[in-house]
Amino acid sequence: MMNDQERLLTIFLRLQAGAHLRKKELADEFAVSEKTIQRDLALLRDFLASQLHIASELVYSRKTNSYAFQGKAIFNKKDILVIAKILLENRALNQEENEDLLRNLLSLVSREEQKEIEQIIGSEKLNYVPLSDQQNRVDKIWDLSEAIRRENVMDISYQSPYTQTSKEQTILPVSLYYDSHYFYVVAYQLKHETYITLRVDRILSWKWSNQPKPIIPYRDKFRDGDIRNQRVDAFMSKKVKLELEFLYDPTIVLDQFPTAKIVGENGEWTRFKLESQHTPGLKRWLLGQGEAVKVLSPQVLVDDLKETIREMMEQYK
Repeated sequence: MMNDQERLLTIFLRLQAGAHLRKKELADEFAVSEKTIQRDLALLRDFLASQLHIASELVYSRKTNSYAFQGKAIFNKKDILVIAKILLENRALNQEENEDLLRNLLSLVSREEQKEIEQIIGSEKLNYVPLSDQQNRVDKIWDLSEAIRRENVMDISYQSPYTQTSKEQTILPVSLYYDSHYFYVVAYQLKHETYITLRVDRILSWKWSNQPKPIIPYRDKFRDGDIRNQRVDAFMSKKVKLELEFLYDPTIVLDQFPTAKIVGENGEWTRFKLESQHTPGLKRWLLGQGEAVKVLSPQVLVDDLKETIREMMEQYK
């Protein structure tokens, strides 16, 4: 005959496997009273409530007159579905990491809800195609994030984007973000005393450095939020003030440049003033709007766009 600990563990393992258990059936199976089973279930419920790292709770269903595990209400099935859709769309992780992350997310809800979500995303999971570089990224992203949180200097080996050579650098990571399939880290490079943007997958090796944290004047501190609102691509450059007119839905500009201001209208055109970073991504975004955008200033950007358009037309002669 099972002792109390063995009975409790058996009930827990069945619940963990997704079973729906009825009090009377358990009492009959273990030859104990329903009151004893009720006490076992109460102990399990209290234990789960005290363990923040366990994402399940014991619930009673009046409809089925049974007990079962379900995900704690940190996320519901709708939340998990939206996050899963984003993960499957961005292709940032390799197959194994993506599947592990989806599995962990789904474990936060009940088995019935897991099945519902699996039915919705099944085709996307089957046809998921990661980036060509299959390296693991999760641990690297965590280590870089820890360096930012602790303000730790790191020694890294970084692969050049255009050659197979790598370069040793000493950096102080200050910001990490995701942009169009890739993760990037902004870091203060100690040798040249300037901020640089590095693509995380090109960091071949990394470790904590013996170099002390550099003293950066307050005026030169990296202000993550402000720069993100100005930037179109992953990289940084000189700040530039733009005035432009846009033909279609003005929210397209406002969504891309959160700090943009509408300053007037010209027939069907909406006029904006905004600040951005003068990077190749800014020019590509403006050109990508085709006939819907007309840049009025600064003149240096207008001239740059004209020259690029001329070069593009030459390609098609």
